[in-house]
Amino acid sequence: MNKFLLTLVFVFFTLPVWALELLMFNSKYCGYCSAFMEEVAVDYEYKDLPLVIIDAHNQPDWFREAYKENRIKGIFGTPTFIIWNGRKELGRIIGYSGKKWFYERLDELFQK
Repeated sequence: MNKFLLTLVFVFFTLPVWALELLMFNSKYCGYCSAFMEEVAVDYEYKDLPLVIIDAHNQPDWFREAYKENRIKGIFGTPTFIIWNGRKELGRIIGYSGKKWFYERLDELFQK
């Protein structure tokens, strides 16, 4: 019985834990991206959903791999915001129309 419990505890604590992140695909040529950076990124409010800013023109290898494996959709414009759990896309916001608009969209994603 003790071996079973120890095995169960070991398996539980060695399973990967996937934390949520908010990926923002940004372009230095995008005025909406610049507005987001000035209005939201400087004091981003969701501490349990860290903001990770990614250059849309220089996507990391893990993103290209996830796209090939259909775990994430492509990026066709900036800014694009993706809720990512480390394995797959859970939701997205395309575009930016102000701080209030952004947080309303983000809240809507969490209500689903």
